Amino acid sequence: MDFVVLPDHPATDPLSLCLRRDPTVRTVRHPSGRPWIMGHWADDEAVAAEAGPDRLLLLGTTSADPATLARLLRRLRGLEDLDSRVRELSGSFFLLAAMGSRVRCQGSLSTIRQVHHAGIGGVTVAGNRPQDLAALAREAAAVGLPTGAPGLGSVDEESLALRLLSPFAPYPLAQRPAWRAVHAVPPGHCLTLTAGGRHATTRWWRPPPPDRWLEDAAETVRDALTEAVRVRTRRPTLSADLSGGMDSTSLCFLAARDDTRLITTAWVCRDEANDDNVWSERGAARLRAAEHLALPYAEAPTWYTPPPPAHSDPAGPLVLVRECARIAHQAGIVAARGSRLHLVGVGGDELFAPRPAALNSLARIDFRTAARRACAARRLGRWTLMDTLRTLFGGATYPQWLESCADRIVPGARFGVNGADWEVVPSMPTWAHPDAVATVRRLVREAAGEEPEPFAPLRSQHETLRAAARGGEIVRGADALTSHLGVAFEAPFLDDNVIEAALTVRLVDQAAVGAYKPLLSAAMRGILPDALRARGTKGEHSAEVYAGLRRHRRALTALCDDSRLAGLGLIRPEVLRTALTSLQPHSHVLQPLDPTLAAEYWLRALRPTQAPVPARPTVPAAEGA
Repeated sequence: MDFVVLPDHPATDPLSLCLRRDPTVRTVRHPSGRPWIMGHWADDEAVAAEAGPDRLLLLGTTSADPATLARLLRRLRGLEDLDSRVRELSGSFFLLAAMGSRVRCQGSLSTIRQVHHAGIGGVTVAGNRPQDLAALAREAAAVGLPTGAPGLGSVDEESLALRLLSPFAPYPLAQRPAWRAVHAVPPGHCLTLTAGGRHATTRWWRPPPPDRWLEDAAETVRDALTEAVRVRTRRPTLSADLSGGMDSTSLCFLAARDDTRLITTAWVCRDEANDDNVWSERGAARLRAAEHLALPYAEAPTWYTPPPPAHSDPAGPLVLVRECARIAHQAGIVAARGSRLHLVGVGGDELFAPRPAALNSLARIDFRTAARRACAARRLGRWTLMDTLRTLFGGATYPQWLESCADRIVPGARFGVNGADWEVVPSMPTWAHPDAVATVRRLVREAAGEEPEPFAPLRSQHETLRAAARGGEIVRGADALTSHLGVAFEAPFLDDNVIEAALTVRLVDQAAVGAYKPLLSAAMRGILPDALRARGTKGEHSAEVYAGLRRHRRALTALCDDSRLAGLGLIRPEVLRTALTSLQPHSHVLQPLDPTLAAEYWLRALRPTQAPVPARPTVPAAEGA
């Protein structure tokens, strides 16, 4: 699915001509007759309604039908009424509405459906894919139209520097597109276009108060997740991960309750000590009506298989770069068996895993309980006394924390997580060029100076929403791979209604120490067998990491010979080569490798007209490296 949204303005006429060069493009028009939405989508991805001059269109996966949407539209007095009305709908979708001279564009909280915008031809144009806006800007420039900001439509080298951060850049920089002068609408916000061609970004959603007892919140989560899965099981055939974890297993058991043919898949782990295989087999044994496919490790691409250009997402570097070949391989297998939609458990960890930041939020209202649990966490997690005290007493605002974060961004892997920070403090890889490190620090300070509002006032909720947005980025990238094979990649946990339900549980339950996903476990009582809900372990995949690096070391080190990132002055290839060829006793030391490889492969997949011009000659590898 791809689309562009245009305001009802004369300047959009020549822009629409650029888009009409594709004979397969679909068009929805304003009452004036000018194009409103242009793009590509399947019939089952769209639900539309009209009431006089007002229009409402949902693109994606939704519980709504045309009659439901028409009733909703008739109840609207203005676009602002959608703030509450959209909660009546389940699924994951874009909401596009036009009332009078105003247009509203809205994605999902997790950013699986994310709206972007850019100033092109004198007006603001919106769309779901940043690369499409960049391409439209280039085409507009080619026919002599004003393109707006300098460099619009080209690769943003500063954004690529941010992409080198491990594990990820802090908000709001994590939302920055890889294309220059293209902007992402923040989660929980909507974009409004006016007939004058201008735009405004407005927050429409705020997190609920965390005041519900565990059992009450679990009931809300169960209802929301059940409906999220039911929206997908309307298809005759469905496939889903059954990795053995509580997240994917819960989705499979929910899907099995509906009238659909279910195919479950599980990767056979290379390490026999990884108990994912055991729990996956136990789940498959209970799902007798489902077809279970065990995917042997030896018969699939290994981790770090160099991806062909088709295994990329033009929107930006892939988060799951190490697994992209395996994801495409899995999609081909389920597609051959008739699946056109594959469910994954992404979002389960993000929403339900206990987070140290909850201790900081709990300390604001119940210090004694927070202190007792922080002491327990210190024993289990081997926190230092200073980290424990910072977790309990840290009170910096988000802009203050972001400012301090800039000074702590250094080359080298960072370890340890506590609740003293709003987010994980990222680090640059050891092979980052000093200029790239300086650029990232500057960008973080500039972002802090704009005093960004966090996702939520409470650190625990901010961290949960930040993790959900990261999960959304993972799903977006994976879907870009699998959609080429005719398989949509979807994560019911990351639907808006499920996220909101997960945020309602009391802080004292969010800050549980020693309990494994208590809210999800309670929500699945009676649906997931007790024997499967009892799992408290999580698989570890170091064996896959090391095996993949051994098999592909030659191809990976060859990237250092003509690195595109080095050509832009972002990395030192001789240091990267050393990291790839030296022994690494701990797999987490290799975590910074993934964002670098993702950015490198992404640049190589770009067409010549898209690729950036090197800022400096490629730094040669050291002799003997």
